[in-house]
Amino acid sequence: MPVVKIPVVQKFGIISTKYHHALQQRLLQSSTVPEQKHRPHRPLEITEDFIKQFNSAEDSEEKERMLDTARKILLRCKRRSKINPKGSGNHVDLHLAWTELILLAQCKGNIEEEAIDILLISMDQVNFNQENISLLFFMAESILYRICCDVAQKPCLCSSDVKLSKLGFLTFLRLYVFYLLGQLEPYDEQKERLSTYLQALQSCRSVYEPFPNVQSSVHIMLKVGTIICSLEVPSGSNSSFQENPDLRPAVTKAEGAEINSFVWYCLEIWLHVQMKSIHLQKALHQLCQLNGGLLQENWLDSLLGLFILGEAAKLDISCLKTLLKLAHNFITSPLHLPVQNSELTSSPVTSWPWEVIYTYIMVLSDICLHGTAAEIQKHAFTGFIEKHDTTVSTHETSLHGLLFFMHPQASEACNKMNWIIHYGTVYNLVKVCNVLHMDVNRSGLRNAIWKALNRCSEKDNRVIDAVKVAEAELNGPANTFITAGSKTSLTSMSLGSCQYVGLRVASVLSQHFLPPVVPYIPLPNKQACSQLHIKLPKLKERKTEKIASRPSLREQYFSTEPCTARSNFLTRTNMDLQKVMDEQWEKELKIKMEEDKEDLQRKQQENQKKQEEHFMEIMKRREQKLQKNTKPYELPLTSSTE
Repeated sequence: MPVVKIPVVQKFGIISTKYHHALQQRLLQSSTVPEQKHRPHRPLEITEDFIKQFNSAEDSEEKERMLDTARKILLRCKRRSKINPKGSGNHVDLHLAWTELILLAQCKGNIEEEAIDILLISMDQVNFNQENISLLFFMAESILYRICCDVAQKPCLCSSDVKLSKLGFLTFLRLYVFYLLGQLEPYDEQKERLSTYLQALQSCRSVYEPFPNVQSSVHIMLKVGTIICSLEVPSGSNSSFQENPDLRPAVTKAEGAEINSFVWYCLEIWLHVQMKSIHLQKALHQLCQLNGGLLQENWLDSLLGLFILGEAAKLDISCLKTLLKLAHNFITSPLHLPVQNSELTSSPVTSWPWEVIYTYIMVLSDICLHGTAAEIQKHAFTGFIEKHDTTVSTHETSLHGLLFFMHPQASEACNKMNWIIHYGTVYNLVKVCNVLHMDVNRSGLRNAIWKALNRCSEKDNRVIDAVKVAEAELNGPANTFITAGSKTSLTSMSLGSCQYVGLRVASVLSQHFLPPVVPYIPLPNKQACSQLHIKLPKLKERKTEKIASRPSLREQYFSTEPCTARSNFLTRTNMDLQKVMDEQWEKELKIKMEEDKEDLQRKQQENQKKQEEHFMEIMKRREQKLQKNTKPYELPLTSSTE
């Protein structure tokens, strides 16, 4: 640290050493204080004082001023957060935008939900980037702190709480994908801090038991956190069904990372669909033969596989049929019911964990909305009824079949599975109906879903609450920053922002575990370089006068064509193009007129020549007939002798 020496002018003679040091300290303080006072203040900066002032504002004028400032910050964050899937440019700054949004979500009221909505859509659409890992850890800590200290203490569930849990689900899912790629090793300090919040989250799990949509996100956060932080799960804390260790599938290794074989087959199917390969049916058959792929101890791999397979099912109907068959094998088959044995007191269940079942319902709802063909959207709701094959009917595992699903055997585990399936199906179908409300082309699908919901005579109050939770989330405050965007953003926000999850996960995993012929090399991000002031050489006076005499492009544009100040580059380009077309048309018209003029002159000459030839022919006939050389009006000349 440099030593700051303050020169002291001795104006009053010799002073003691004590007063000399005191004077130096006083002058040093006076030299630093003005710099702090004159520090430039940024009006749109998010600080702790801003959040406290926003939440504690009581005067109406102060509330309006703080709300206006917060909305300006939100508008700036939306522009920086790449909320459009195809958005790019130097204005995009995800690190700064996500940091400001997660801090702005601490403000009470509509600003909190609007900030979380933008975060949800942005995190759903953005590609996986290793540079965002530290930011994801920061967001994970912030979300867990909010859930443990604020959300869990509320007497009732709010729409912002549901959205916050979805944001935590997307954040931890991205961290788990980076864990599979082996990119979380250098972040030991962040893992240690995150483990502290995970221990506090363990005690908040029971608060969300009546709401499986929130509880599934909490369980996924806990599962991912225990894996990446290498925590020991306490006995009896696992809410999922127990798995049979003998059914764990093999593990595929590629480039130093490990991946489950079920996920690997789903990636292969997705790649075949993208390439329109002829080997798709063979890959689907191999996936159906892998019965143990969905029964591994780490059910997060099953969750990733469902997302990837669901993305392939949006494009190909045979993949959708395979997805429904897998669900039929692991939900409705009596071979996977609890084994009643006196020797097994724990009654192990070799079936899907309920978190995976709820994820399957969410994926199926996404296919019903965003399938590339109307037939795919229809069969995601109705399923396939195979008349020639009575052993397998995928109607029971479609959205319509799950709405009326009842397990044939009565047990505590089956009853829990029944009401969770009913809750998730009703919750997602209500939101699908809301998205299809303004879509005239799919009114038939919406009417079929609405009739099925009306026919479902549910008596369980917990399932009836699913309708209330979905309507409260849909009828919340309108986000002006999202409604002004595209229709894709609206549907993504309504369904919990799972529209692009499968595509992003499949893309990043396929690049590492299914490398193409040309290896994938991630390019570094282009940093926004500051404008450099380049000194241009001085021009001669002659050239300067010539340039100065010529009007600028802006002056030419406004002098020839009046235009408003909002004219953009496309408008000017179209007008210039129209001007070029008019000039070209004038040239062609001038050439056409000259050609017509020449053609007219040629015709006149031809007519005149024809008339002369006709006259000469007449005169020749007359001369032959009368034997005279004179013209008709001339008299013959008499000789002088006569």
